[in-house]
Amino acid sequence: MVTQQKQTQVNLLTDKLNRDSNFILLKFDKTTHQSLESLRRDLKKTNSFLKVLKNTLFEKAINKLSTSNKLFTDFHKKFLPLKDTSAILTFTGDWSEGLHAVAEFMQKEKSLNFKMGILDNQIYEMTDVVRIAKLPSKKVLLGNLIGSLKSPASHLTNGLKFNMTKFVYILQQKSKTA
Repeated sequence: MVTQQKQTQVNLLTDKLNRDSNFILLKFDKTTHQSLESLRRDLKKTNSFLKVLKNTLFEKAINKLSTSNKLFTDFHKKFLPLKDTSAILTFTGDWSEGLHAVAEFMQKEKSLNFKMGILDNQIYEMTDVVRIAKLPSKKVLLGNLIGSLKSPASHLTNGLKFNMTKFVYILQQKSKTA
């Protein structure tokens, strides 16, 4: 029987998925409440949110969204009906930091696994999500890029100074022997 509370939950979930289109579904089996709460605290720092789901209500929200969005239609065909216990990880803004935080947490907590997700309007299966989570974050990649752009200039400077330094060293050695 459909209750008002369930309809409200489906509507809230539908609004959340419309607003934050990047999300990952997680499977948790014997994860303790305390560890989930510590994960939630870590995720708040990255503007990511974790919510335990009832699979049937999530399926209803996806059905509702699939009427207007082809991405959710494809998601529905590929992954529904859901099995096992599920939690949804939603990202507001940059999803790479939140996904990386969950991947680090999963190293410690083995009972938590990725199921599937949608990131940047692409549907990803579990193996793809795991590979994406292992990538360095956007900030780290930008730092590496800036460092590599600066590197050729410093190598050129050192290369130009090398012959002059070598010449000065040879003159110093000659002055000591003479």
